[in-house]
Amino acid sequence: MKTKIMATLIVLLLLYPLGWAIANENNHTKFIYPVVRITYGYGGGSGTVIYSGQGEDSSYSTYILTNNHVVKQAVSITEEWDSNLRKEIKKEKRDIVYVEFFEYKDLSVPIGTLKIEADIIIYDADQDLALIKTRSEKKAEYVAKMYPAKEQDKIHVFDKTVAVGCSLGFPPIPTPGIITRMGFKYESYEYWMSSSQIIYGNSGGAMFLNNTGELIGIPSLVPVIGWGTPITHMGLFIPIRRIQEWLEKEHFDFIWDNTKTEKECLELREKELEEKRNKED
Repeated sequence: MKTKIMATLIVLLLLYPLGWAIANENNHTKFIYPVVRITYGYGGGSGTVIYSGQGEDSSYSTYILTNNHVVKQAVSITEEWDSNLRKEIKKEKRDIVYVEFFEYKDLSVPIGTLKIEADIIIYDADQDLALIKTRSEKKAEYVAKMYPAKEQDKIHVFDKTVAVGCSLGFPPIPTPGIITRMGFKYESYEYWMSSSQIIYGNSGGAMFLNNTGELIGIPSLVPVIGWGTPITHMGLFIPIRRIQEWLEKEHFDFIWDNTKTEKECLELREKELEEKRNKED
């Protein structure tokens, strides 16, 4: 009996490091690797890869979710004289932003970045949401899985979270915590609160559900007191239902709906925009 017990203990001790390594690797691929750094000029923030799909021409489309305030400096609205209409008209200009994908060794050690140009595809200043698309046609190796918006009501206060973002411009940093408040309203829009600490630079990054590794929101706001001291454990994030409702309205629901294709959704989007433009004319 003693021999059998010792043999069992040895097997367990041998298997434990292997199991830990697998779990640790899964945490990296779920939480850290899909998060990127977004820069424009002297400013920047974070973003999360939420889609990298292959089209009919074999090229890949890679979309990254972020906050509007991370990329808003790249969008300008100007009034210019139109000689044909003989009046001033408003024109929108969108500059290129840059996305940095991090390279790692030994799972955790960042050793550099691949910096790629990206275009701002859609944005909503009021909701503080933006979707950008890289100009690379290669597949993004790591993509965050989005939590189903229709199941958002299954998430509650005390559920464990992990916030990941390029805090203060550093490579993606994970911070664990729990959901501490739901249904908070700021400028008429819903936000949730987590004790997963965030700071400047986390904006546009990811809030994950710890148990599943699924994306449940975008860290966006930090309360401040006094002379601007941030309260890092009271970070507000945009919940997944609001994100998906916005993307669905803009016809980007192919991102999580496998029954739809990018081409079909974008053609429908362009058709509706054209009809809207014709009505305005």
